[in-house]
Amino acid sequence: MNARMFTRNIVIGSRRTTVRLEAAIWEALDDMCVRERISRHELCTRVEARRDKVNRAQAVRSVVMNYFRLSLKIGRPSGDMLDAALAYESDIVG
Repeated sequence: MNARMFTRNIVIGSRRTTVRLEAAIWEALDDMCVRERISRHELCTRVEARRDKVNRAQAVRSVVMNYFRLSLKIGRPSGDMLDAALAYESDIVG
């Protein structure tokens, strides 16, 4: 499988940077942002605050996957879903 990668500019805190992810991950990340009513920049800033010893793209992929896994278990996204996905990610890779 040859997943197409896309690079996007994001702002983490007050610093502009780029992240390179697969198209499906960007789509899922944007879906999360709509559900949580936050910007892509805010979500990546929250991921950045929790990541430890992994690169930024890996941390984002992990949070996206955990968010949707948890939402399947619960049946629908809730206000605490993002916090739970962030905590789960940091417990595993941190």
